[in-house]
Order: sequence, then C-alpha cells, then structure tokens
Amino acid sequence: MKQNLATALCALVARLVLAGVFAIAALPKIKDPVAFAASIHGYQVIDGVLVNWVALVLPWLELTVAIGLLVPSIRHASAVCIGGLLVVFIGLHASAWRRGLDISCGCFGTGAEPTTDYSLLILRNVGLLLAVIWIFWRDCAAKSQTSEIAL
Repeated sequence: MKQNLATALCALVARLVLAGVFAIAALPKIKDPVAFAASIHGYQVIDGVLVNWVALVLPWLELTVAIGLLVPSIRHASAVCIGGLLVVFIGLHASAWRRGLDISCGCFGTGAEPTTDYSLLILRNVGLLLAVIWIFWRDCAAKSQTSEIAL
C-alpha cells in the first residue's frame, strides 16, 4: 500500500512539473506571438503564413495540454499530445544542431534561453518525454488494475 501511495505521489509531482513547464513555456509566447514567430522562422523548417499560424496556435495548444494533464478525464490525450510535441521539439533541435544554426530556442519566449547548447535542450526534452511516457504507462497500469478489480 505504501508503494502505491508513493507511486501515485510521484506521478502527481511529475504531472505538476510537466504541466508547469508547458504552461510557463506557453505564456510568454501567447503574450508576444510576433517574437515567437521570429523564433520559429529561425529553425528554417516552415515559412510564410504557416509560421504565423504556428506562432498563434502552438502556445495555446501547450497551455491546453498542460491544464489537461491535470484533468483526469483528458489526462491520457494530453499526455499523448505532450509526448508528440516533445518528439517534434527534439527533432527540431537535432535538425538545427546538425545544420549548424545558432538560434534561440524560443521554448520559453524570446531571450529566456540565451544558450544554443542543443545537447542540453535535447537532453531536457528527452527527460520530459521519459516523464510523460512513465506517467502514461503508470496511469494505464492503474486503470487496468481498477478494471480488473471491478470484474
């Protein structure tokens, strides 16, 4: 019983940390979408009107899934979205690193991350991705056990 409580507490802390990271990342980008669009453009992956749409939509998606991670009825969908976003972010950082781009990450708004240490950015996102995977796996296992007990 103590192990279940400890695991549940760790899952709650992990969800709070992930939700906090994504909410804190979203807010400055929502406040200044023009600067965020410039950061997106720096990755040289998309261009034109699509940059502006991503700059407008992505921060709100980040904020929505951050909140959703704390709502039991949509927790799994939010975890899947966060996992997908992290995979995309890891890919973008790896691509920028491979192409030798010296750009601001734009992860937490403009000027928040003066480093272009891509290995650190990728490592951070891999750590967050592992947390999302663990939370998703733990919640699925807990749901499975609950449904077995109900039978």
